[in-house]
Amino acid sequence: MNVRRLAAALAAVAVALLVAAEFSTVFEVTVGSLEVVKRGATGGENHGYALLVVALFAVVLVLLGLRGAGPARAAGLSLVALGAAALVVALAVDLPDTRGSGRLPESLAYENARARAGAGLRLEIAGGALLVVAGGLLAAGASVGRRPASGLSAGERQR
Repeated sequence: MNVRRLAAALAAVAVALLVAAEFSTVFEVTVGSLEVVKRGATGGENHGYALLVVALFAVVLVLLGLRGAGPARAAGLSLVALGAAALVVALAVDLPDTRGSGRLPESLAYENARARAGAGLRLEIAGGALLVVAGGLLAAGASVGRRPASGLSAGERQR
């Protein structure tokens, strides 16, 4: 399998994970020993659907990266940056909301209110990490197919 196609397939999976994360529960606030859910939020509700924008740009970059070596390198590096942005959203915006207990609004009314991570957070992290990997493969795959600067192949230079 071609490296660019592998990168495109990984990026497609990453895009699907990021889109699914936007509509999945990122955190829930539970109360009591029976863990009654009092409040929850999807990824999109928690960070304004930022990862949908990341996913949209990732699709455009993958299509651009499949065109040729020059665009593939730039698209790959841009995918790495988008993956890093998705990870920042997941780890800096959403993760802190899953760690709260004493600072939750529910803590005023309930003694044992706790926040816990939902499946959406794991989807965000997996999608961001896959975008980084796909971008790295796309950028590396673009440089593998290039000819040396001298215009001679490696075999011709050894003669």
